[in-house]
Amino acid sequence: MERILACKERSATGKNEMNRLRAAGYIPGNIISGGKSTSVSFLEKDFSKMLAGGLRQASLFELEVDGGSKNRVFVKEIQRHPVNGRVMHVDFYRVTPGQKTLVRVAVETVGVAKGIKAGGALEHFIRVLKVKASPESMQDVVSVDITDLDVGQSLYLEDLKLPAEWDILLRGNPIVLKVAQSRLSRTADPAEQGAAAKS
Repeated sequence: MERILACKERSATGKNEMNRLRAAGYIPGNIISGGKSTSVSFLEKDFSKMLAGGLRQASLFELEVDGGSKNRVFVKEIQRHPVNGRVMHVDFYRVTPGQKTLVRVAVETVGVAKGIKAGGALEHFIRVLKVKASPESMQDVVSVDITDLDVGQSLYLEDLKLPAEWDILLRGNPIVLKVAQSRLSRTADPAEQGAAAKS
């Protein structure tokens, strides 16, 4: 089901107006497109539901302005209160069909590596990918199945199943994650070897 966030275009700006909106349960925001910005506001409870439902930085959804025009957007930036974490402002980026846009895509693991079950520790080096992608190929998460990964084994960038049309903004073929021998195992090894030698 397509996610839709209703919003209202606003003309008033300034600190007092922003505080008035927040006190009324609204969040101020901007729709950015083609170097231009449209000021909007939307209900805090509606946006909180979307965040709780798994909204990510590269999640596409419809932003409905004043009950009429719909804009296909993703969240470009969320500003939060430094103390209580409350969302204070949101920038949305309106996408254009066929046009590539810079987005951040989360890299998440699926399953439990057999190396972890054997006492290893997962080291996750790249949790977010910066890519340029068209709306048609955009996805908000890359899932990596690590079930068969054993101690000492690594997954590299080229091992990820990424859309061929993406422009990946990384050089070379870096390690995304690996299953390393845990520190506990490394410190235990010498003792075990010594016990084995005495026996």
